[in-house]
Amino acid sequence: MRHPPSTQSLAWSVMLVVAAACTSESLGPATSGDGSMTVVPSTATIGQGQAVQLTARLVDEFGDPLNAKVSWSSSNPSVATVSVSGTVLGRREGRAAIMATAGGRAQSAAVHVIPEESGGKPHPQL
Repeated sequence: MRHPPSTQSLAWSVMLVVAAACTSESLGPATSGDGSMTVVPSTATIGQGQAVQLTARLVDEFGDPLNAKVSWSSSNPSVATVSVSGTVLGRREGRAAIMATAGGRAQSAAVHVIPEESGGKPHPQL
């Protein structure tokens, strides 16, 4: 003959279900789904030998910031190179797209490198 579960065993079962639902995987910002990435500034004009710092901002579908390692690359390294931290260096006159990738997302910034003699200060455009 089977006995109904005791109140104590029922309470333990409820606690296990609640604990399983509250794992660290269910808390905090989502790392998948709809989110976005922006690169700031999205365009910049710099002289040869000058640099501009780019920043990648990632947010989840709720607008909460995401922490992810950003990888940077240049479409035209002979014109502009980019460091692992997003610093772009103008090498010679021309244009390059600087790509940031992180968390399954990608975004780019357009960089125009102008001749040194017409250089001056970098001109990031927001």
